[in-house]
Amino acid sequence: MSSFHLLRPEFLLLLIPAWLLVWWLLKQQNDEGKWQKVIDKKLLKHLLVEPEQSHAKKHSKIAAPWHLGVVLTLLVIALSGPSWKLKASPFTQDDTKIAIVMHVSKSMLNTDIMPNRLSRAAIKIEDLLKERSDTKAALLAYSGTAHLVLPLTGDHSIIKTFAQALDPGIMPLEGNNIQDALLLAMKQLESKGSTIIVLTDAVSPSSVKLALKEGFQGMNVIFWQMASPQLFNEADFQSAASMLNGKTVTYTGDDVDVKAVSSMIDKNFKNAAQSDNSKYEDGGYYLVPLIFLLLLLWARQGFMAELWRRS
Repeated sequence: MSSFHLLRPEFLLLLIPAWLLVWWLLKQQNDEGKWQKVIDKKLLKHLLVEPEQSHAKKHSKIAAPWHLGVVLTLLVIALSGPSWKLKASPFTQDDTKIAIVMHVSKSMLNTDIMPNRLSRAAIKIEDLLKERSDTKAALLAYSGTAHLVLPLTGDHSIIKTFAQALDPGIMPLEGNNIQDALLLAMKQLESKGSTIIVLTDAVSPSSVKLALKEGFQGMNVIFWQMASPQLFNEADFQSAASMLNGKTVTYTGDDVDVKAVSSMIDKNFKNAAQSDNSKYEDGGYYLVPLIFLLLLLWARQGFMAELWRRS
């Protein structure tokens, strides 16, 4: 219930006129209160004559407006859209989207992680896609320039093939143009909850800052460090991630880093879903049977007369 919220909280304002109506109806049933305006209070109790009636009938006169108040309150709550869980997807696959951005430079051919950083990055991509079989992914490569290799696709085998084929020799210009890579990845995703995963051995905070100046925003970014812990600049990675409110993941020889990245992708998607009311189930419908049962009491003989009773 930690995610309980109202989809349309503005409808709660209807509670004000609803309970004003209940207050007015209760006031109309107060015979003594109305006569006090014209007859002395000491004399009034001797002058008022009420017909003999059962205790239950006396109680029902008071209960009718309160009953109306309960029904109106439930109606308003239902209209406000109480919700506490996400809609079940009509499909078995998830809706998460990722952009895989590979740094394809000569430094990625270093062999501090075997067989080399670039090949290991391709292997990690394959492992991640196995972990997330239903996730759509785009593949980008950058060095001195940034390029789209594959647009969003659910065909992971082709992503694996192209990732393994990337080589610094096919890149037009050597460098570390992360700003253009981030902007290009953003154009491919353009949806909240998506994640950009940058596999690189080095990142320039100044280039990330330039990407922000050029309009990069609203994307979740993970910097996946493709180098042995002794050979990358942790401060640069942390600084770049901080600028983007992103995360960093350190390379591991097992699948710990893969699972960490996959978990972050899930978290990004769920956080976006929680801020999107269209993805939440409207729980107001669950109140309809209860409201209907209460309305059945209105069919009881004399109920409406008790509700609108005036002296």
